[in-house]
Amino acid sequence: MITVVGLSHKTAPIDVRERLSLQKQRIPAFLEELVQSGAASEALLVSTCNRVELVAAGAAGIELGTIRDACMLALEREAPGIHSHLYGHTGGAAVRHLFRVASSLDSLVLGEPQILGQVKDAFEVARHAGTLGPTLHRTLPRALRTAKRVRNETAIGSGQVSVPSVAVDLTQRIFGEMRGRTALLIGSGEMAEAVARLLGTQGAKTLVLGRTRERVEELAQAVGGEPRRWEELRASLVEADVVVSSTSAPGYVVDHDMIVQARKSRRGREQFFIDLAVPRDIDPRALGIDGVFVYNIDGLSQVVAKTLSQRSREAEAAERIVEEETRGFERWSEAEQATPTIVLLRERFRQVLAAELLRTLRGRLKHLSTDDRTALAKMIEAAENRLLHNPTVRLRRAASERDAEPGLDELVIALRELFALDEEAELGYDEAEPMNVPRTSSGIR
Repeated sequence: MITVVGLSHKTAPIDVRERLSLQKQRIPAFLEELVQSGAASEALLVSTCNRVELVAAGAAGIELGTIRDACMLALEREAPGIHSHLYGHTGGAAVRHLFRVASSLDSLVLGEPQILGQVKDAFEVARHAGTLGPTLHRTLPRALRTAKRVRNETAIGSGQVSVPSVAVDLTQRIFGEMRGRTALLIGSGEMAEAVARLLGTQGAKTLVLGRTRERVEELAQAVGGEPRRWEELRASLVEADVVVSSTSAPGYVVDHDMIVQARKSRRGREQFFIDLAVPRDIDPRALGIDGVFVYNIDGLSQVVAKTLSQRSREAEAAERIVEEETRGFERWSEAEQATPTIVLLRERFRQVLAAELLRTLRGRLKHLSTDDRTALAKMIEAAENRLLHNPTVRLRRAASERDAEPGLDELVIALRELFALDEEAELGYDEAEPMNVPRTSSGIR
């Protein structure tokens, strides 16, 4: 099972979230450091405007509570003082939370589609960093499958309610007709690009500004805008009626003084700043300047949330899907607890039967041909599978049914004692010359 530790829009305001906003290039190293420290054996990080969550798993025998506490400390080292805003889930609660996040049921904008892609990206980053293992390789695909079921079987994502559409709606409320207006796009965030495209379709002239010339030119072509050099930021602010910013800068890209100077040069014309970045790009003191309107990601998302009554009704059906998938995953995970004992039991039977077969083939049946020897080996394997079928089924059932009698622990103790599974087998033949027994399956059924 897994643990999930982090903070979100539900537990932390934007000024706290931006302190824990890890730069993309920092995430692989952060995950590697966590795994190398021994705090967790597997880890990935989901980092968006509205949440930063560390999903981790540990080696067998390490309690999930221990892993959870280590993950909290790792996040606190990145942003001291955030402890009161952090939450931690373990086991089934962690799986349920991850499934809800991937299905956009925990998003500020219920049903928004971006989170699924962000979870996929987190998986890929961790994969390239080498911090994924068998547990997360099993858990994340189930989370993605759950999200796809929610998307396909409910109408939770229906309609055009989104942060970009609301941003454009607010822009039109302020300025009315967009023809003859100028929009400035700073950075290349996905939502910011969507806002720029929508404003362009409404007739606004678009300026595109960024630090990387190639990316600016590519984005300007995509949105039908005019590329600008970073050094032209101040001049572009004077021209822009609407400023849409979404960079990964650690501090304010547009500070208070820049806005004041642009305001003077604009001679009283109103200006609307749409800040989609975390950490924020626009100095929040701009809210105190007359004629200047500022919305950050939280403000826009709250406007969106008020329009989602239909999606809220669909959320009930989505929650049922998440609960169904969570229970199914828990049953499967619990059944897997029986696998080590099943493997040992089958291996012990295989060793003993192979030893007896070898002894016989060296003695009374040494005259048998190669084909007959192979047929006899297959018969022994079939007998092994039939003998162990019921014990295997009973072990898996005991693992998945919490009220089973006898329980998994009792059965495991009995089998390990009866068949001495924790001891070396005394086979009575030279293991340097093993019998090549054909195997038609993995032996675990």
